[in-house]
Amino acid sequence: MSKLTKKEASLELQEKIKQLILQRQLKSGDLMPTENELIELFSVSRSSLREAIKSLEALHILDIRHGIGTFVGESSLVPMIRGLTFYAQLHLQDNLKNILDILDVREILQYGFAPMAVAQITDIEVQSLLELVAIIEQNAYKNQFSLNEERHIHLLIYQSINNHLLTQYLDAFWQIYQQLEKDLPKLTTTPTMVAMQYRELVDAIEARDLERTQRAILYYFQQIRLGLTKGIKV
Repeated sequence: MSKLTKKEASLELQEKIKQLILQRQLKSGDLMPTENELIELFSVSRSSLREAIKSLEALHILDIRHGIGTFVGESSLVPMIRGLTFYAQLHLQDNLKNILDILDVREILQYGFAPMAVAQITDIEVQSLLELVAIIEQNAYKNQFSLNEERHIHLLIYQSINNHLLTQYLDAFWQIYQQLEKDLPKLTTTPTMVAMQYRELVDAIEARDLERTQRAILYYFQQIRLGLTKGIKV
């Protein structure tokens, strides 16, 4: 059997550490075994262990607190966001396919989970949506966009489903699009047109009208695609 390269050995050690977390049923925030315990357990050098731990910290799997210890990290999609953002930026000079692929996944998630969202959304959440869209309309009157309110509308619609992974993915895709926006085609659609889209979406949800809600979702993403492929701001 050929000897593992340094990179392969580090990846293998990272997998062993992850398996240890699962085997011992450790949760986010739990203290990991000490450095010396891990060195003895895996029969590795201190430098190899530290390199593997730093790599896992970069992935938010571990959390190093200097002077205290190493803990199991909080669940996070930050590494994924960074990776997808860079990947899309890398290929923007050639075409928009990567950002459109990301948009496709976001649309499928929002459209597919719409039945659960419409069925479970509370009156309090609907009231919050109405307040957010009112802010968007007020800003549109001043010819201003409302990116923060738009983001919160997309997250709030699906809040009642109580699916933490869905919330993270939706927020991740929103963040990726916003980070790439400066490199995308110039936007020309007015804040008023955007406000009208959100008014229709929120009104449909308030009416608990699933068909109308899904139609509004499809229209929203259709307009984004037009903006990306024809240089129209949405």
